[in-house]
Amino acid sequence: MSPTYNERDNVDEFLHRVGAAVPTADIYIVDDDSPDGTGSRVREIGASNPRVRLIARTGERGYAAASRDGLVQLAHSGYDAIVTIDCDLSHDATVIPLMLEQLESGADVVIGSRYVVGGGVRNWSLFRRLLSRWGNRYTGFMLSVGVRDCTSGFRAYRSDVIRLGAISDTTSNGYAFLTEVLFRLRQREVRNFVEVPIVYVDRVAGESKMSKTIITESMRKVTGLGLERWFRRR
Repeated sequence: MSPTYNERDNVDEFLHRVGAAVPTADIYIVDDDSPDGTGSRVREIGASNPRVRLIARTGERGYAAASRDGLVQLAHSGYDAIVTIDCDLSHDATVIPLMLEQLESGADVVIGSRYVVGGGVRNWSLFRRLLSRWGNRYTGFMLSVGVRDCTSGFRAYRSDVIRLGAISDTTSNGYAFLTEVLFRLRQREVRNFVEVPIVYVDRVAGESKMSKTIITESMRKVTGLGLERWFRRR
């Protein structure tokens, strides 16, 4: 499953890579009515490939809203596992089989991690590297979820974990959603988070959705959740 907004330049190659990595998987694009025609292109491909499916959204836009809608809908549609992966080709689809193996071995959530041995990033500026490192360390300190890469959107979930309601209860608007999901799952005693190494490659086509507003929201949300955790322990 991939939440998208204006990813027409990447969607063909993305679908090709994911289809090659997991040929028996259904691939869902959760599109926020992209003005560049991403949804239309997915429909065209899906007309000849029944494993490619579109969830078209016209309401509240944003990564968090699209992720919530897609994950909850698919978790109640008969799938045992759901993988979330970015459509901008930054995530290596060949890692998906390993992630699914980890779920089969008992993991609740598998995270494609830049910050475990073997992981890393390519084509990032020094500022973005430092920002991501610092942000993840701060998140780990405040939320104590036991994960080094709390902001990775490349994940595999067991569907029964999603059906616990933690994801539908999230309130984040942007990428803070990713950290809030881990926090809410921990509150429900879901603790078996496994990280597998990935090398994140920055996009070459299309525009990044990252912004100062998203970064600020993320830090505020993490701080708020951390204070919530602290006062609950008292």
